Amino acid sequence: MQITQEMLQEEIAVLQKAAKLHAKYSISQYKQVLVILEELEKEKALLEKKVKLRTSHLEKEIAHKESLTNRLEKIAKYDQLTGLANRYLFLSELELVFNEAQLLDRSFSLLFLDLDGFKLINDTYGHEAGDELLKIVARRIQKIVRKDDMVARLGGDEFTIIMRNINSKKKLEAIAKLLIDEIQKLTRIDDFAIYVGASVGIYIFEHNTEKSFYDIIAKADIAMYESKKAGKGIYTFFDESMQEELHKVTTIKQKIKSSLQKNQFINYFQPIVSSVDHTIKGAEVLLRWNNDGKLESPALFIPLLEDDIHLIKDVTFWQIEMVVELLEKTTIFFSVNLSAKLLNNELIQRLRELLKRYHFDPQRIHFEVTETSLSSDMLQTSKILSSLKKLGFNLSLDDFGTGYSSLAYLRELSFDTLKVDKKFIDDAFKSLKNKKLLFAIINMAQILDMKIVLEGIEEEHQLEIFRKDEHIKFQGYLFYRPLELQKLLQTLA
Repeated sequence: MQITQEMLQEEIAVLQKAAKLHAKYSISQYKQVLVILEELEKEKALLEKKVKLRTSHLEKEIAHKESLTNRLEKIAKYDQLTGLANRYLFLSELELVFNEAQLLDRSFSLLFLDLDGFKLINDTYGHEAGDELLKIVARRIQKIVRKDDMVARLGGDEFTIIMRNINSKKKLEAIAKLLIDEIQKLTRIDDFAIYVGASVGIYIFEHNTEKSFYDIIAKADIAMYESKKAGKGIYTFFDESMQEELHKVTTIKQKIKSSLQKNQFINYFQPIVSSVDHTIKGAEVLLRWNNDGKLESPALFIPLLEDDIHLIKDVTFWQIEMVVELLEKTTIFFSVNLSAKLLNNELIQRLRELLKRYHFDPQRIHFEVTETSLSSDMLQTSKILSSLKKLGFNLSLDDFGTGYSSLAYLRELSFDTLKVDKKFIDDAFKSLKNKKLLFAIINMAQILDMKIVLEGIEEEHQLEIFRKDEHIKFQGYLFYRPLELQKLLQTLA
């Protein structure tokens, strides 16, 4: 076929048209690419912003977690009130020092310090003042010891000091004296002049005789209690005779627990008689320990029972249930000694359960609380005693006059009966002043509408100074010694 010029022109026209279309399409694609690139740039910028923001949040979160971890670590290892090492950190450090001393044949010393009279300060000035005093004491201790010595607050008003590479008694005596002198300096808190003392126990580790670092704590603690027993405000070094005494006490405690399980504790009853006709109106329940056929002195086991909340609780509730059963067999009232440690809501709940179960007259049960053993928390004590009164029980304040705040107790707490200590009866015959004091106590009790029990009546002539009064009762060997249950029931028959 022959190609003409016309055909070439047409082909050129087609090609030109195709070229225009291609160029137009390419430009459109290019513009779309530019739009896509622009959107991608925006998305990239947005993502970078989000990443930056998220990174900032993560950094803050990490910093917060690190801060929280540090705070938790501080809470776990340091006392929040004083800033001293707490029990956990103290035990960790003592274990380290103990292992180090054994491995390298080194010595160290542990001082166990307890404040004297701190409970009274809390009672008198309040817990805020007590907390402030603890902080001051912590600073005073740190001022005396070396920077490398660990000072810890174990809790309450107990402090410990670990002193590496010190085994000289002379040096430790000097440090203990400085600590006691510094702590007992006058302290002013909220315009109050406050004094507090300190008793210190010291244990020196020089030989590999201890099986555990806990033994060291126990021995320093024993030495501190020896300081307390010796009059407070002094220091005492541990010696093995103290360990023997502790072993003896521990052995007796174990025997007491065993005797409770074997029902070897029995109750005796000392009658309380009318001052009018000397008839028996009531009886105080007295615990006795039949230790394999031998009646042990209450002075031996009562303090140990009082020292263990579980033991004294078991014994007291056993006595109360026994008295409830006796109410059906007699017409008199019974006085049960109540440890201040038991003045809590558990006591109230258990007594409510007894009342529901047996339906007895609570007026015939008198709970005796000794003045010297009352709880440090007057508000809680008052609340529990008021609850006992609402349940219908009678309350007696025993050993009146032997404590420092007798009048405060009479004013704040609702006692029905005042038991005047034997010492006042004995002293009344030594001088006219003492006799007037005894009569003043009796008159005061009568003004407060309280019944009175005069303890320790042992001589006939003692009765001559007391008038016959239905509100006054006597208790003592002149009338009756403590009686076994069967003897009491025979006497009442």
